[in-house]
Amino acid sequence: SLSFSFSRECLMDATHRDVDVLLLLSNSAYYVAYYDDEVDKVNQYQRLSLEALEKIEIGPEPTLFGKPKFSCMRLHYTYKETSGYFHTLRAVMRNPEEDGKDTLQCIAEMLRITKQAMGLDVPIIEKKLESKRGPITRPHTTIEP
Repeated sequence: SLSFSFSRECLMDATHRDVDVLLLLSNSAYYVAYYDDEVDKVNQYQRLSLEALEKIEIGPEPTLFGKPKFSCMRLHYTYKETSGYFHTLRAVMRNPEEDGKDTLQCIAEMLRITKQAMGLDVPIIEKKLESKRGPITRPHTTIEP
């Protein structure tokens, strides 16, 4: 069984500032887990099949004014056979000179390689991300040991 995890210092939910995200990858699914620093534990997560991952976009964070400070990664997926769902994540960098794009590209490539191992592919597209809200899928609020 293939398993990767990406450090919680690495990712944040770009639509909800200051929410740490753990991205876990297995050989058939990825998990988006929301980490609560105050209690030092994951308080909710979402399991998404790699088959449902439609495309990955990487680009500057959507901004209304000014120059974007960070790169973001948007994971587009289907839910109950309906397109239009996505998670937008951004890298948290210790060095203020970096925008996190390299980190996000590595994560995207790991997702792609894992999906290719299933005999499927996922496009990785570099573009300016649009500011939009997609339909919401409810994360799991109970964490099973």
